[in-house]
Amino acid sequence: MRRSLSHMVTVITGASSGIGRALAVNLAARGGRLVLGARRLDRLQALGREIGCDHFCCPIDVSRPEDCNQIISAAIEKFGRVDTVVCNAGFGFARALDSMSGEDIRRIFDTNLFGTIECCRSAISIMKRQEPRDGFRGQLMIVSSACARRGLPYFSLYAATKAAQLSLSEGLRIELKPFDIAVTSVHPVLCETDFFSTANDLSGMNPAALAQGGKQSPQYVADRMARAIQRPSRELWPKPMSRLSLSIAAMFPAMVDKVMCRIRDQMLRDHENRGKAGSADSEETSLSEIPA
Repeated sequence: MRRSLSHMVTVITGASSGIGRALAVNLAARGGRLVLGARRLDRLQALGREIGCDHFCCPIDVSRPEDCNQIISAAIEKFGRVDTVVCNAGFGFARALDSMSGEDIRRIFDTNLFGTIECCRSAISIMKRQEPRDGFRGQLMIVSSACARRGLPYFSLYAATKAAQLSLSEGLRIELKPFDIAVTSVHPVLCETDFFSTANDLSGMNPAALAQGGKQSPQYVADRMARAIQRPSRELWPKPMSRLSLSIAAMFPAMVDKVMCRIRDQMLRDHENRGKAGSADSEETSLSEIPA
């Protein structure tokens, strides 16, 4: 059934940049009522000014369960219901597993996975009690990744959180069907966001070798997501044929491993070359600081 986006109440986490921001702009233009969450309040406020009134900006950190509850409660307080929750907040970094600290591991799981779980848990209890709108009591849209179907070298922990999000979506989709609550998982492949630059800043390893095959704009992905909100789908793969390609790849793991080994080696070479360049820059800086 087709849902009207006009006056639909949508909660979006990770709304200050990238796909989340693009989706907020898209839905606002269609008359949606938005509750936008992110850690960076200044960016949220700038987005709020851009899309106009009748929206609510909520500074949150989804790694804290109380913040997840807060953004769902804010939607109910301001609009009286919540139609769609888009769990988009997340991050990744390129690093060998044995070099990660316990804090690193907990931080990425707290944000990517447990933040998703807490937002869904808070929303489900509300959606089950509210009246249907256009045939649905609500929708959970979980932004996973293509790597939910295939892990990546040095992003193994990130991929693990995305695979867990996919499993969560698959289970909840069946569990919540009797309540007329739709569950959609989203699987971007390569998108022109600050994901890779953030991963580079956090890890010191350049993940550019993974970014092969051309990137999609956040606006393109957001438009596909808006369609999947209007007509709730089970899985959304914005890049054409990516789901089929990964399904075929699952049949030939040895072949895919060879490709991944080449990507791994390129990442290591780039990291080594960057380290050498950094050492040279440091040497030049230290020499220039010596008084003449």
